[in-house]
Amino acid sequence: MAGETILVRDWRQTKAALLAARAAGTAPVLLTPEDAASYYGAGYLGALQQRAREEFPDVDFTLIVDCGDAPGYALACLRAGVRTLSMRTWNDKIADIARQMGAELVRRPS
Repeated sequence: MAGETILVRDWRQTKAALLAARAAGTAPVLLTPEDAASYYGAGYLGALQQRAREEFPDVDFTLIVDCGDAPGYALACLRAGVRTLSMRTWNDKIADIARQMGAELVRRPS
């Protein structure tokens, strides 16, 4: 069962969303704020995703990291292990690189 889209900024919010999804049996889409990659950093966001996967292996969720219009931040996030990115303006090169790395560039949910 598909879950809702939930804005997350930190581990506390991520954990709360995943606990609720576990209890409800849903698969939420966790969405970072716009331009999150530029102010949280790729390492933090990659670690957030990794911790969520480790602590909630039974919850099917997607974390979408917003990279604004910054291809450099998108590439850094991919190197940090982020699997799903969004950018303000679609970027075919980033989408192709993401696919090659087993990740994906998606449109930001509204």
